[in-house]
Amino acid sequence: MRGSLTSTGLPFARNGRGFLKQAETVAVVTAALFAAGAALAGILLGMDEFLALLGRLSPWLIGGMLALSLVNYGLRAWRWHLFGRKLGVEVPFGRTVLYYAAGFALTTTPGKLGELLRLWLLERGHGYPYQRTTPLFIGDRVGDANAILLLCLAGLGAFGGHVWVTAGALLLVGAGTLLLLKPRLLARPLLLAYGVVGRWPRLFAGVRTSLRHTARFFTPRLYLAALLLGTAGWLAECLAFHMVLEALGAAVSFQQAVFVFAFSMLVGAASMLPGGLGSTEAVMVGLLAAIGVEIHTAVAAAVVIRATTLWFAVGLGLAALPVALGRARRVAVARG
Repeated sequence: MRGSLTSTGLPFARNGRGFLKQAETVAVVTAALFAAGAALAGILLGMDEFLALLGRLSPWLIGGMLALSLVNYGLRAWRWHLFGRKLGVEVPFGRTVLYYAAGFALTTTPGKLGELLRLWLLERGHGYPYQRTTPLFIGDRVGDANAILLLCLAGLGAFGGHVWVTAGALLLVGAGTLLLLKPRLLARPLLLAYGVVGRWPRLFAGVRTSLRHTARFFTPRLYLAALLLGTAGWLAECLAFHMVLEALGAAVSFQQAVFVFAFSMLVGAASMLPGGLGSTEAVMVGLLAAIGVEIHTAVAAAVVIRATTLWFAVGLGLAALPVALGRARRVAVARG
């Protein structure tokens, strides 16, 4: 067999069970830190008023917000499946969704290990080498960045003061996308880098091959489909954010809510903090305060939307992870 699930596939995982335990530990610790931060904010702002605001949120509203998060996850998993088919990764759609959901278990770990976990499941369970599937990681990141930037542009009219920051991010992501469209532009820098380092020829060759495969995602038809799926997915979470702001009594238009949510996600991703923890919430509260939302309302909205998006995803991932490990193991055994 090409590899077993008990072999090292990720930097800190010696076996599936140990890996699951470590993922749970990381999730619990980071969730505790998030809860402690929310509690501290409530104490500083007045716990009674903070809890009274949260009491305005009906179970139906929370359920609707969670449903919109599921729409986001489902559409992005569909995009990942389309990318996989373009690479010749023949995995059933249901299995793709399971692996994609399992990756959310590691959302709050450094280094985007959730995306690496998805590739690990494809490699250990189905025999697809990392060199072949790495473009899935790149395409997913670029797809999210393009979709979120598009939403920032759609809501920019409500926040004219952030034109230059948004324009800078657009240029940066646009330049990165262009380089992926034309991997030959990166060929010479890679050769120069290898000439300087003089080591790891397989690594540099693998990077060049992965970039070449990633360019296959950017055909007009597939790129447009991926952009529509990603944008619709993130727009669903923008809608959930607007719903909670309305329920809390904040006079915020849908366009403003779209920009606040999308721009906060953009800054959180750029911060390189696990899950954008701290940076996303701070920007979200700051932008809401800038348009006249009372600070305790802004904090409550940030806490709720992050609980129903980020932390809901982590919980879903932890539930899916043992199932995904078991399914991948059975497929690997069947493959012999």
